[in-house]
Amino acid sequence: MSTHRIFAQLAFERALGNAAIDALQSAIDDKKQHDTATQWPNNPGFMELSGYDIEQASAELGAVIEDRLRDVLDGPGLANIERGERFHNPDLVAMVMDAKAKRQQPG
Repeated sequence: MSTHRIFAQLAFERALGNAAIDALQSAIDDKKQHDTATQWPNNPGFMELSGYDIEQASAELGAVIEDRLRDVLDGPGLANIERGERFHNPDLVAMVMDAKAKRQQPG
């Protein structure tokens, strides 16, 4: 295999990992925005009239975060984080590393 092809493959895998990490960050931001928007003003009458179920929407956003976290752990995103490419976002790094540690624990 040529050197150019190897570097192209590495660049592709790095970009794919970064895309998975960005999708995880976007899901986290969406959940934070939803949680903030549904806390104030807390008008249960409006929520009942509109038919909007806050708990269901929050649970669905939580499931999206879990799916994106699994994508990072199962793909090249984990290698990007382990190489320290996301040092500017320590909360995200801690979340991924905690999930990795939980996954490796037996039981």
